[in-house]
Amino acid sequence: MTRHRKPRRPTGYRRKSRRRDDRWLKWGLIASGIVLLGLLSWFALRPLLIPRSSDQGYRTYEEFEGIRGVSFDGGITEYKYPDPASLGAGHKWLPSLGSEDAPVVLMTFSDFFCGHCRAFNLESLPDLLKRYVAGGDVRYVGHFFGFPQTIQAGYVHAAACAAEQGRYFAFEHAMYQSIELGSSDIRRAAEIAGIDIEAFQTCQESQRYAAAVEEMVLVDNRDVQGTPTFFVNDTQIVGNRPDQIVAAIEAILKEAP
Repeated sequence: MTRHRKPRRPTGYRRKSRRRDDRWLKWGLIASGIVLLGLLSWFALRPLLIPRSSDQGYRTYEEFEGIRGVSFDGGITEYKYPDPASLGAGHKWLPSLGSEDAPVVLMTFSDFFCGHCRAFNLESLPDLLKRYVAGGDVRYVGHFFGFPQTIQAGYVHAAACAAEQGRYFAFEHAMYQSIELGSSDIRRAAEIAGIDIEAFQTCQESQRYAAAVEEMVLVDNRDVQGTPTFFVNDTQIVGNRPDQIVAAIEAILKEAP
């Protein structure tokens, strides 16, 4: 009886099959690596962009001088600081550094081309941040403000666009430094502050915060007439007077529970 043997596969068949399997394995590993990298990137960026809901927008955090704060909040928040862009919409936002529960709120109104404002920002602010804000005693709030020429030239709107990227305080500092050195180039200050220039330019060209800036300066300005003007809780201090600011802070802290 004749036995029929199965025909042998060509000798190169197994090799090709193994090579094909190796290729699939390689591409599988690459795909897995891409997915893993995406997940790691998401968890790394998650603290910076935290979606609230489709109608509430997102929040961008900022770290300046080693202190964490909120640069922008596109939704309804629990902050007690006014946001003229959303009048009547509940609690609103302003750029701030430090603890939300701090017993003292130091709010500043300044203009980029105000020499005393520049001196405060470059000389006095770093010490105040280190001395009071870093430890949780004071929350530092920057109020969008400017005189007509500063607004018309786009500087205040640029600060709002910087806040959108979580770089409000970095941009403000870079702008003051640039002006101190004789340059008032907005784009250059944005680059120094580490801002995404393409997104920044788009924001500037769209003028999406123009109405908010106008409202802040003309309506929600606490009747500020000159710069710099500070509010230590409800105490108003006009001019670059860090000694008075410190005295007002200490007086409140002394009475705090």
